[in-house]
Amino acid sequence: MMKKTCLAAAVLAAFSTPIFANDESNSNWIFRTGVAQVTPNDDSGTILGGSVGVDSSTGVGLSLTYMLDSNWGIEVLGALPFTHDIEGSGALSGVSIGETKQLPPTFSLIYQWGNETKYHVGAGLNYTEFFDEKSDADLNNALGVQSDLELDSSTGLAVKFGFDTPVSKNWNFSGSLYYIQIDTTADVIVNNAVAASVDVDIDPWVLMLGVSTQF
Repeated sequence: MMKKTCLAAAVLAAFSTPIFANDESNSNWIFRTGVAQVTPNDDSGTILGGSVGVDSSTGVGLSLTYMLDSNWGIEVLGALPFTHDIEGSGALSGVSIGETKQLPPTFSLIYQWGNETKYHVGAGLNYTEFFDEKSDADLNNALGVQSDLELDSSTGLAVKFGFDTPVSKNWNFSGSLYYIQIDTTADVIVNNAVAASVDVDIDPWVLMLGVSTQF
């Protein structure tokens, strides 16, 4: 029985080690943080005779990657909440619709290569949650009543490219560029009922520049 137990443990270790250990070092985790710019590539349907657009926002981004081996890893992207202004266009040009906050957690499979400077590409899934939506006085004046905004959460694909260039023993200059599918439906609420709705494709580019470290 003891021999069988030892043999089973040896076989399990043989198969587990290449999957969960980094071939180059014991530093399997990569932490990145920096300034993130969210630039929507937006488009919307028609609402109140016009359309809407979502302004850019700058905030703090961060990500954590677990390297399965020297090339493959799993990344989780997060951030402090971004705040976006929503503006009217077309027949609503010049009308401030409102604002919303959002958090965009993104899970990606990463492939990394390179010697001194490490490059990586990735693809995965994004979930964006909108909250603290507010309508502006411009919209309320156009409607002639007090209104509220509600934006549906979004699930979509995401791709990225990034790099890490050493600047000291433990720190790198880091850059990441994401393209994320974010689609939502915005509802204008009047007297607790939906008065108007519009589909909005936000689909932003997200650029993050900062630092990274491996541990």
